Amino acid sequence: MSLFPEEQLDSPLGYFSAQQGQTLKDGTWTITRKLGWGPRSSTWLVIDKNDQHRALKILTAAATADPNFKNERHFVLKAMKAISDGVPELLETFEEKDEQGRRHFCLLFRLLGPSVEDLRRGNAYHGKNLPVHIVQKVISDITDRLANLATQNIIHGAVTPDNFLFFSVQRGEDVRKAFAKVPTDKPVKIQGSDGVSYPTVKSQPIPNHYTWKSEADDIAYTIFSLANFAHARQTTATTLDTPKNIQPPEALTGGKIDLNSDIWALGCTTYLLLTGKPLFAESYVAPPVKVAQETLGKLESLLIESGNVTEKDLASTAKFLRMCLSVKIANRATALELLEGGWIYKSGCACGWRD
Repeated sequence: MSLFPEEQLDSPLGYFSAQQGQTLKDGTWTITRKLGWGPRSSTWLVIDKNDQHRALKILTAAATADPNFKNERHFVLKAMKAISDGVPELLETFEEKDEQGRRHFCLLFRLLGPSVEDLRRGNAYHGKNLPVHIVQKVISDITDRLANLATQNIIHGAVTPDNFLFFSVQRGEDVRKAFAKVPTDKPVKIQGSDGVSYPTVKSQPIPNHYTWKSEADDIAYTIFSLANFAHARQTTATTLDTPKNIQPPEALTGGKIDLNSDIWALGCTTYLLLTGKPLFAESYVAPPVKVAQETLGKLESLLIESGNVTEKDLASTAKFLRMCLSVKIANRATALELLEGGWIYKSGCACGWRD
């Protein structure tokens, strides 16, 4: 078991061991806080001499050594052309070397806020689910992003709530105000298995006022972005990097992966947000078609048992989920069909979104 609270800094993956006050890109950017981390990177709040605050994603040494290490840069730029708002805005890329001389590819983004997964987990005492009106708003925004990506034949490959991010304030004074009640964590020294003492801190996304209790009229005025294009690919693929229990049957049985695979993941994610529980257990992986068919056959019962979907919302919610989770790929809805299906709402601005 790792001693580290988040990324394992002594791992062969080679995470960048950053710390507050450290400067990067020849002194251009100064690290102030840790925003998040994942299996291939960590993300840090950085500031320059002009008080510009940005998010810097630093890939691990292993991810940088991968021949496809610029994959995310390529697909984010393509996504930015297809989507005017709702994906991370990439500003520049550069490389840094750590104390061991290992290369790390860095991507500088405009700031985004906490994730929908953070919001869901904030409901720790009521099943870690979100109310229907919040899920509808989140999934509406994310489906709209997928519809735009489909015009460029881009498979996102990681449609999970930790990649659905809130809008964030941008100006330095607003960022400082947001963090005023959340003091920066002090680093704790932890000695790794390699004998090196590492300064470790926990992630602190930029906070906002939204909670799982937010009303529909309030949540309607925020924007959810689809982030993390590290797993994106063009048109078709042979494998996915997401957890096995949200992968479609075709991904687990050697079939072709395409835009429909994102729709299946969207359905699994919708169920998780609504109920606080995954739709499929790990046992789904062995006979995915059989388990999926059996599970979808009792979908209404599962939604009722969760206690989080009312009778008023039951039929429309189950219909939406089945549109996403058709085992037969030809019957699985496209993102555009989902937007026009009635459960979620496509609109030009937040004020047009209503239950």
